[in-house]
Formats: sequence, structure tokens, C-alpha cells
Amino acid sequence: MSADAKKMLGYAEMGSFFENMAMMLRAGITSNEAVSLLLEETEKENAVLVGALSSMSEKMSTGWPLGDAMKESGAFPDYAVDMVSVAEYTGKLEDTLFHLSSYYRSEDSMRKTFTSAVRYPVILLFMVIAVLAAMLKLVFPAFYGVYNNLTGSLSSSSFCYIDASFTICRILLVVMIVIVVILLIGVLMWKNGKKESVQGILTKLPVFAELFDDLDLYRFTSCFDMFISGGEMQDEALKKSMTVVETKKVRGKAERVLALMEAGDSFSQASYKEKLYDPVNNRMLIPAERSGMLDSILQKILANLKSSSESHVSRIASTMEPLLTGVLMIAIGLMLISLMIPLIGIMNSIG
Repeated sequence: MSADAKKMLGYAEMGSFFENMAMMLRAGITSNEAVSLLLEETEKENAVLVGALSSMSEKMSTGWPLGDAMKESGAFPDYAVDMVSVAEYTGKLEDTLFHLSSYYRSEDSMRKTFTSAVRYPVILLFMVIAVLAAMLKLVFPAFYGVYNNLTGSLSSSSFCYIDASFTICRILLVVMIVIVVILLIGVLMWKNGKKESVQGILTKLPVFAELFDDLDLYRFTSCFDMFISGGEMQDEALKKSMTVVETKKVRGKAERVLALMEAGDSFSQASYKEKLYDPVNNRMLIPAERSGMLDSILQKILANLKSSSESHVSRIASTMEPLLTGVLMIAIGLMLISLMIPLIGIMNSIG
């Protein structure tokens, strides 16, 4: 098997793959033929997807089921493989594939929303650094030369507060550069498999802790919904859904819910007791499960959790933007004042 096939597919690729598979199954095409058709239509430049489809097509041509072929390719998460395997056993493969497509498209949408929300503050941060560097490199030396020619020596003049402004500017520049370095290190750690370490640091801040909790709860609920829709028992669905949980808070709640379910409670009862969701969402679970509408209510809860996560992302972005803008404006204002007041004093003395 090629090394590329062992790489995980991205959210957008998995969303497209599962949707295409589901549509072809609905059209009466077998899963083996569907994978072969996707392989023929996939551009060779997409090496990871081509590798995964090649591996799957080879295995399925010898009689392997779709779930086992997905697992062997190494390109899909374990919970996606488990869902497909369960769905093949219960005869609900088409619905499960559509569920998976919707889930990964939502994940991709949320990732893009987060990226878009933080892009402008990062650009603004680089602008602050550029302005401060220009002030230190070009503006201050020019004014220093003028004032030195007019007054002799700044150190012996009344313009010592220019030195204070110069020092403040340098401190701000160093702080901004340190922030950028920290961001770059965080991104590199995130991409190189140290996501948990970065999250552990970010969760020290309440706003990020709430965001990661909401994202985890969204993933957990989405997986749980897909498992029970595919025919899995609730306790088994809960166990398998816990593989996507990354934060300690959500994992702790999920484990306590599982313990109550093993003691005889239903998912809705256990979730209500452990306050897995907020009060509004929790109150909907018990009557929904009793009336056989648990799946519909879980969809509403997912929509609420997605909206909450997006609002957290917007809140972070809306906090960073004015903060960085304020720092930039204050820094420029202080520097201009410190440079212009001595000039005004000189002009008055000349007049």
C-alpha cells in the first residue's frame, strides 16, 4: 500500500466522498462500483484521495466490505469506519453516508469560519509590527537628527520624553513579535500532531475553553446521532462517539452519562441528570425520546451547538480586532505627540 493512502483525508474531501458514495448507492450502483468510478474521476494531483480509493478498490474487488476497506486505507477516522461498518450490517448504509457527508461538511464549514474570523486580527497584528518598525527605523531617527541639530543634545534638553516614547515603541514591537512567534509555534504544533498541547494552553482562557467545549459537544452529539441512526444501541453508540471528544470537561460528562446508562437510565435521562447540554437543550431530550423523536431533537441540538460555536468564534474575533486597532492607534498617537510637541516648542522659541 502506498504511503499516501495512509494519510488522512481532509474534511472537505471526506464530505464529498461520502456524498458521492451515497448518491451512487441511491442510484442503484454497488459500493464496489461506486469506489471504482470515483477513482476514475479523481484527479491524479489529489494523491491522498487517489491512494485511498486505489487501496479501497483493490480490497473491495476481492470481496471486502466498504467499512473494512476504509479502515485498511488508513485515510478515514475510526468513528467513520465504525459507522459505515454498523450501517452495512443493519442495512442503513445510504442514510449513514449522507449523515457522514453532512457531518464533515459542517466540520469544514466551521473550520473555514474560524480561519476567516482570525485572519483579519492576524493581518492587523502584522500591520502593527510594520508600523512600529517603520517608526523606529525611519521616523524617530529623522526627528532625532533634526532635534539634535537644533538643540545640541537630546540627553541634555527638555525633550527626554522622546526617549520614553522611543522605549515604549520598542517594547510594543517586541511584545507584538513575541505574540507572532507564539502564534507560529502554536500553528506548527497543531499541524504536527500536538493539537492537545495547544488546546490545553488555550483552554486556560475562558473564551477558548467555552469554544472547545461547544465544538467537542457538537462532534460528540453528531457522532452519537449518526450511530443510533445507523442502528447502533445507545450505550455502544455513546462509547464509540467518545473517540471524538478531546476536552476533559465533555469527556467527563460523557463518561458519567455512560455510567448511568449502564445502570439502567436512557440517554435522555442520563444526559438530563449530568447536565450534558444546557438547560434548554436538556429539557427537550426526555419528551423527545419518549415520543420517538430523539433523532429530530438531536438535530435541533446540533444546530444550537453549531450556532453557539460560531458565536464564540465571532466573539473572539470581535474582541481581538478592536484591541489590536486600539494598540496601533494609541502607539501611533503617543509617538506623534512625543515628536511634535518638541517641534512646537522650538517653533515658539524661534518666533
